[in-house]
Amino acid sequence: MRGRDVVLEAFRKYNVRYIFGNPGTTELPMMDGLVNYPDIEYVLGLHEDTAVGMAAGYAQAAGTVGVVNLHITPGLAHGLGNIYDAYRAGVPLVVTAGQHDSRLAIQEPALAGDLVNMVKPFTKWSYEVHQAEELPIALQRAFKLAQTAPTGPVFLSLPNNVMMQETNVSPLDLTHIEQTSEISQSVADKAAKWLMEAQNCVVIVGDRVGQTDAVSETVELCEQIAAKVYGEHQSSGFNFPYTHPLFFGRGLPNGPYLKEILSGADVVLLLGVTSQAPLLYFAEPVFGDETKVIQVDVSEWELGKNAHAHCAILADLKAAVKAIGESVRRQLSLSDSQQETGSSGQADALRRRIEQRRTDLAGLQEKRQKELQDALTADWESQPISPARVVAELAQVLPKDAFVVDESVTSGRYVHSYLPMSRPNSLISLKGGGLGYGIAAAMGAQLARPNERVVATIGDGSALYYIQSLWTAAKYNLPVVYVILNNQSYMILKGGLQRMNGPAAQKGIFPGMDIVGPSVDFAACARSFGVEGIRVEDPDELQAALQKALAANRPVLLDVVIDGTIKPFLQ
Repeated sequence: MRGRDVVLEAFRKYNVRYIFGNPGTTELPMMDGLVNYPDIEYVLGLHEDTAVGMAAGYAQAAGTVGVVNLHITPGLAHGLGNIYDAYRAGVPLVVTAGQHDSRLAIQEPALAGDLVNMVKPFTKWSYEVHQAEELPIALQRAFKLAQTAPTGPVFLSLPNNVMMQETNVSPLDLTHIEQTSEISQSVADKAAKWLMEAQNCVVIVGDRVGQTDAVSETVELCEQIAAKVYGEHQSSGFNFPYTHPLFFGRGLPNGPYLKEILSGADVVLLLGVTSQAPLLYFAEPVFGDETKVIQVDVSEWELGKNAHAHCAILADLKAAVKAIGESVRRQLSLSDSQQETGSSGQADALRRRIEQRRTDLAGLQEKRQKELQDALTADWESQPISPARVVAELAQVLPKDAFVVDESVTSGRYVHSYLPMSRPNSLISLKGGGLGYGIAAAMGAQLARPNERVVATIGDGSALYYIQSLWTAAKYNLPVVYVILNNQSYMILKGGLQRMNGPAAQKGIFPGMDIVGPSVDFAACARSFGVEGIRVEDPDELQAALQKALAANRPVLLDVVIDGTIKPFLQ
């Protein structure tokens, strides 16, 4: 057995179904060995970052580890953008790269580089294997670390001489770490008491909620205490039903907005929130001086990271939320005779306070829904097409079991306001901020969910990072529906310049931000890679185009030309 066979045997043992990659000379030992492993499919991307995005999307949709194989220094560098996005999103990836024969390193051959240190900042562990005998430990450790919370990418550099070395070692059984840490009764009681006594209670749900399968427990807790719920900004997955009356939208990554939604809150509960900083510098604290902050996470690094947490709980999200919910239920069910001396009627008072909050939030939700409808109605007939209408029309035809991948950037505020997302583990969004994730992640998600329809809402700027990814969708007949929201610009940057109100905004000149002269014909691009492409400019043709795309059993791209003007929006 050679080293490469140990690697592939470990992949088989650890239930790896796909290897995503773009091979080069240093990957030839693995490619040669794959011929003997027909149960492991190599999925080809035309760029390394495409391969990483596919592996990450697969991991997120399948709830398992994604495996990607890159080509030495330039290939690893190409993949760093989506490795970074996966790192910020906590996606479990095992990233491997071929390396030159270590005996050649002293001669500084072409393509050589320090792979371990290149990727170390964006991985949980990064290592170059020196002998084939190290492979069982290295591989088992990589898979174990990748899928242990807080999950994330790991990296292994595999030199050619190690991959071709004869050895008698075999892969180790994979260690699965049970993470069921529970919080003490006293801590659960304190958190529950603060939440019930609050005048204005706000809960921000983060990606760890969805990753730890704690959505139902979180919904139940928020219903018990009648809390106003927001999603963390730049969240990467589904953490709370968008259709729930307590949900007031996904946060925006700017300081003034964060301060606004937290203003007046006397108790804030942060559940598994990792996007804790605004996108741009904001001098003012987002929490008020009198605000009590309760924070729950599986990582001590996130607790009290950027602001003091008055009650910081290091525990499994699902167990902690359940314990707090049980404490709330117990305290609210106490009769006067069961309460401590001097606290007569306290449970009744708490129940009345929570019901008042419930009534107040129902009124606020009604107002929010009216504002959303008014914003939609105001621009319904606009041409170019309003991005709000695009998403609203999509919502009408979206299958109930659809899996949504969103990298629409500026139009994301419409995606996360008008799509009725209500099914756990049915959403992937860009978290790290590095563009070029969505097209590839959608293909990985489709491989993981072959019986569901994947719909990807992608901004035109994002799509152009790796438009050649569409070739892979055609090659493997992955029936993703791509909706390109095409405003022919980097609209998010234009909006930033407008908020700065400097000379660019005053003169209406936005250097390097318009994708025109020539404009890109995305439908023609799609067809050139073997994907059906449909261009939509007339709003009255939008519904039929969406229905046609969803009815097809193949990949389809809709190039929807949308309004490119910056307009205020409530979310």
